[in-house]
Amino acid sequence: MKNLAFDWNELKFFLAVARSGGLSGAAAVLGTSASTVSRHVDALERRTGRKLFLRQQSGYALTDDGSELLAHAGQVEQAMAAAAAPGDAQRAVSGVVRLATTEMLAQFLVAPRLAALRTLHPALRVELDIAMAAVKLSRREADLALRMAAPDDGAGDYIARRIGKVDFALYRAAAVSHDSGDYISWDGAWDGLPMAAALRTAFDGKPPVLACNSLPTQIAAARSGVGAAMLPCFIGDAEPALQRMGRLATPVSRDLWLVYHRDLKASLRVQAMAAFLTEITGVCHARDL
Repeated sequence: MKNLAFDWNELKFFLAVARSGGLSGAAAVLGTSASTVSRHVDALERRTGRKLFLRQQSGYALTDDGSELLAHAGQVEQAMAAAAAPGDAQRAVSGVVRLATTEMLAQFLVAPRLAALRTLHPALRVELDIAMAAVKLSRREADLALRMAAPDDGAGDYIARRIGKVDFALYRAAAVSHDSGDYISWDGAWDGLPMAAALRTAFDGKPPVLACNSLPTQIAAARSGVGAAMLPCFIGDAEPALQRMGRLATPVSRDLWLVYHRDLKASLRVQAMAAFLTEITGVCHARDL
């Protein structure tokens, strides 16, 4: 389908139906009649030789071929928007984009770099949903999620991409001249994390002197000399009051997954956020482990 030439007039009808889920909604968006929308969609299907929608009582659902075309049509739409405002394409990205992620990723990775996103897309506004539990993208609780775990719920409805990894290492207070043998870990609800398991192994099963599920609290405690903490390297290496304790017997890392609903893959604001997140996650990989 990549090699087919498309007329923008046809594609805009296709996009309107794909996004609204039916003829009536598309007609309202385009200011025309449902029969006109249907005629253009039918003509596009004949010209491509592909069935783009499943006609259901509940509305129009994209087929696999329709989903493939949606990705290309979204790119054409962005190019048209850029052509309509030469030199000012960034302003085409506007509105609110909602990102669900963890406290750690929000505070130490995303928030410190949002100014760069604002410079690129000044009309884009961001909402951060910070929670330990994963939000339900199918319920539109957020537009995208940045997770350290692959989605296991409704994966067929989502686009999930591994966009990087977070490397972890042991850190202790730089002012401490010797290893006390004490460490800080996650509480019982989160002691199944790979980082917690690595800590138990590193300290021969000894219980932690502090257990909590807040990474900023763990950092503050490690900085004050309470004990060693298992921290992301991009955070620990940037803390002048902390020092890395050396190599672990088995390196610890977590994959970073970007997840969003298939219905949003042509959204300019969602793709702008996805591109931003993909770029900034490069700092999370420690090359000297």
